[in-house]
Amino acid sequence: MVVAAVGPNFATRHNARTTMTSPPDLHQRLGRALITAMQGSAAPARLITVSTASMGPADGVMGAGPRLLFRFLRTVLVPNLGRVGQDLRAMEEELAASGLDWYALRPVKLTDGPLTRHVQASERVTIKSISRADVAWHILTLAEDPASHPWRTPVITTGAGRKSRSGQDGSPSRQQAPAAR
Repeated sequence: MVVAAVGPNFATRHNARTTMTSPPDLHQRLGRALITAMQGSAAPARLITVSTASMGPADGVMGAGPRLLFRFLRTVLVPNLGRVGQDLRAMEEELAASGLDWYALRPVKLTDGPLTRHVQASERVTIKSISRADVAWHILTLAEDPASHPWRTPVITTGAGRKSRSGQDGSPSRQQAPAAR
């Protein structure tokens, strides 16, 4: 199991309007390195990465209104978001061509909120946020589930006051937290 949850660095933490200090192809480079390492391994493994739903890779599953809003944000107001989105799209394309068992989770907006264990995975983009704690919890749950899931690039958000159940949304059961390692 390999998990990659990196993000770009900006001069001011979590402020994409400031200068980007990480390489513009950070995610694509990381994806290539992980693919090479995993393809060279004797044992099959699952790769789970964090992508995005709001910066470009999920435009194809987004309604016209949100797509126009996010496109305006990432091209006019905060061009760094567009650069990061292009990098994440390139990473997802590399993963798709790799032949590996992989997932690129697409949160819409990350927060520093608490762990709720209410995660919804979907093929559709809804403009909801999700805490970094819930993303991490979802990654661990997906990592521990040996079953393959139908969506390689699910949009993940905070669920509407309910815990997701296996079979309803394509994600593993969320009834209990994963065991501590």
